[in-house]
Amino acid sequence: MAKRPPTPDRGSSSALKKSGSPSRPDVNKGARKKPKETLIHADSSPPSGPVRAWLDANAVPAPDARRKAFRVAAADVALKTDPSLLPETPDDSSGVFEMLGPIARHAITLGLTAREAGFHVFVAAAPDIQIEEEVVRYAQGLVAGRETPYDIVYVHDFDHPEAPQPLLLPAGAGPVLVEALDVIVERLKVEVPAIGTNEEVQRATQRLSRELEARNREILTGLETTAKTLGFGIRPVQGGVQTFPILHGKPLSAEQLVALDESTKKALGEAEDRLTQEVEKAAALVREQAAKYGDARDRAIGQLAEAVIKKAMGKLRPALADLGAEVARYLERVEAALIEDWADLVEDSIDARRRVAEEAEANESYEHDPEHATRLARFKVNLLVSHEEGAPPPVIFETNPTYPNLFGFLERRARFGALLTDFTRIRPGSLQAASGGVLVLRVADLMTDQIIWERMKRILRERRVGAEDPLGPLGLYATTLRPVPVPIAVRVVLVGSPDQYAALLDADPDFAALFRVKVEIEPSIPRTPETLRALDASLMAMAKERGWRPLDRGARARLLDFATRLAGDRQKLSLFRAPLEETAAFASAVASMRTGAAAVVRADDVQTAWTERRERAGAAERHVREMTLRGEVALDTDGMRVGVVNGLSVYTAGDVDFGQPMRITAVVSLGREGIVDVEHEAQLGGAIHTKGVAIVRGYLARTFGQERPLSLRAQIAFEQSYGEIDGDSASSSELFGVLSALADVPIDQGIAVTGSVNQLGEIQAIGGVCAKIEGFFELCRARGLTGRQGVLLPKANLQQLVLRADVAAAIADGQFHLYAVDTVVDGIEVLTGVPAGVRDASGRFPAASVFGRVERRIIEIAERLRDAESPRGIPPARESMEDVSHADLEGAGDYRTR
Repeated sequence: MAKRPPTPDRGSSSALKKSGSPSRPDVNKGARKKPKETLIHADSSPPSGPVRAWLDANAVPAPDARRKAFRVAAADVALKTDPSLLPETPDDSSGVFEMLGPIARHAITLGLTAREAGFHVFVAAAPDIQIEEEVVRYAQGLVAGRETPYDIVYVHDFDHPEAPQPLLLPAGAGPVLVEALDVIVERLKVEVPAIGTNEEVQRATQRLSRELEARNREILTGLETTAKTLGFGIRPVQGGVQTFPILHGKPLSAEQLVALDESTKKALGEAEDRLTQEVEKAAALVREQAAKYGDARDRAIGQLAEAVIKKAMGKLRPALADLGAEVARYLERVEAALIEDWADLVEDSIDARRRVAEEAEANESYEHDPEHATRLARFKVNLLVSHEEGAPPPVIFETNPTYPNLFGFLERRARFGALLTDFTRIRPGSLQAASGGVLVLRVADLMTDQIIWERMKRILRERRVGAEDPLGPLGLYATTLRPVPVPIAVRVVLVGSPDQYAALLDADPDFAALFRVKVEIEPSIPRTPETLRALDASLMAMAKERGWRPLDRGARARLLDFATRLAGDRQKLSLFRAPLEETAAFASAVASMRTGAAAVVRADDVQTAWTERRERAGAAERHVREMTLRGEVALDTDGMRVGVVNGLSVYTAGDVDFGQPMRITAVVSLGREGIVDVEHEAQLGGAIHTKGVAIVRGYLARTFGQERPLSLRAQIAFEQSYGEIDGDSASSSELFGVLSALADVPIDQGIAVTGSVNQLGEIQAIGGVCAKIEGFFELCRARGLTGRQGVLLPKANLQQLVLRADVAAAIADGQFHLYAVDTVVDGIEVLTGVPAGVRDASGRFPAASVFGRVERRIIEIAERLRDAESPRGIPPARESMEDVSHADLEGAGDYRTR
């Protein structure tokens, strides 16, 4: 088989020939001279003379005719919600159920209604969705109409003072019991001390007092007689008696006492010792008589006090009979303690006033609470949780789940340098407050402390919670008060991300047993009339809650359009609330500046807020565009170039994404390396980008390597890119660049490209399509729209087009175009204006088609490599490719160069 003559590498600039340039001699002796084939590049002059005449004579319809088949209609690039679809005044709660979606609603309902243990709920949603408020609203609607939970109070345990007891009372009964005990104690504090003024008690007291005085006189008289016998006298003094020796009926003076002889002194001392013993006996008798007097007096007062207390409690007990047996038993203990310690009622006010005075003297700035410092505090009732009768069960969203906020705590007060507490200072946490209802928590907030998470799990297993000292778990000090835990019936809803759910499931074996109901919230919901009204109602409820200015229907419709844009799908609504909230807030401010206090937010206010939001965060975008306009970043937006494609990328600057074109170049040369990815070689390409390049290699092998191995070297580079590149959305751009370089067919620089490709040549959807289109549009508009510029995108991305109004207007005016394609074949024809080519019956592509030229180039490279590797070396390059006959051009289709 004869060798085909080698042809020059037409992928480099040295291979590009201008019309009329000198030809190289054909080194193959005797070979027939073939007509020269010419392609026009952006950096070459238009063909002239015979070549131009030949092209004009054989030209087929312009490429615009083919491109029109792929143009996207202006009606398909933007979206505008009809304000008339929205109610004048949305119902604040009408959209909650639609916002969550049927699957999520069913799962949450299952978790919040199941009576079995472990049916707590985990809502997995992206953090930006801010689904917590919707979950709270849905839970509130779900528990509405259910029985009101019990009130919870703590009372003193008279048998075990260190362990206060909780009482569960019917809804609304807690404050009643608190007030009843306060009233009864305050009443008894008045009535019991008043017993001392009772005439009967006064007569009895006077009689006992006379008897005591008479008995004391008898004791004193007897003591005087004994003293006289012993030679001593007695005189009463403060607090007792004083003894003194007597001689001849008169007290001895000190001089006389000293002058006595020793025997007399000794006898006098022995007599004094005996008298001292008698004095002590007499004093004991006096104390005994005083005690008997006091006991008799107390019995008299106590009998009357008991009657008063029983009478008061007898009236109270029937009034509280509906509160249950536990309350009845507690009232019995209160009555017994009051009767036993009735004196506290008398002494309490005196003691309290004395303590207040002492504390004020020690620390004048101290805030006194004498009522809690008295012994009568035992009879108080500590109201922990209360509900109005008929109210729905509580739904609590705890945003700061610290240890005390979640589980309750023992409040302490400083007194004389000590931290004191009692059962009246037990404070509830969210778990106690939410008993009978629902507690919503964020995982990120809850997981800040492992101690909190471990105790939470224990409480959910045991279904009871007791208040503790906030620092107790850390062992900083011990407490003498250990309240008995309160039985609770609460459903916990954790809100976190899917990653957090997976991490908990993997790391904590208890998690799956407690949180059996998982609810996955998708980042967007279908755009239907129902969901439009639902999101509208939710946003309006938010605006009302935040105190923003009212939005008319046009403004609300624009917000819904932005929600669709955020979703990246014309058939969806995004649940990402933060951008919508920010836009609504700024729109309210814009309206205030426009018309003052009575302003109503209009559609143009919302548009202004959205635009200014991007402008405030658009410094990076403006900087990159300015560099391109100055030529610091090389990028063309018109003309034709071989092996050069304008790809599209998305940059992220804070919370703003913007599109930016990037020049992608492909250079073909002799070699067997195949596709060489410069980004990968420089270790700047990510794994997904590397995969995309491998797919390009696979497509070329499938299309052109079925009959012979692919022998070529095609180097792909992102020009002026100095950071990491990842993703496969540029894989189609890279493929088009390689095809252009191999075929030596130029690509229209006014058309930027985005889209991934698979090995079958199908153009696949990518992300950020709106940002990419708008980024290229901004650059083209800054340089001046020509009416021929646009973007080539996957047809699968059409449903995601929600472009800005100015871009949509330019498309409608024919100043900018979008081309939606399904295949590489369609894409290369739009970009080059040259048919891609289809294999004929003999298996060959038309010679003038893109694929025909690619295949010839691949064969040419293989032959030159074979010749180079042979002993003869590389022969001189030939002047041109094989003949392109008139028949070949006709079969190629819309072939035209420009």
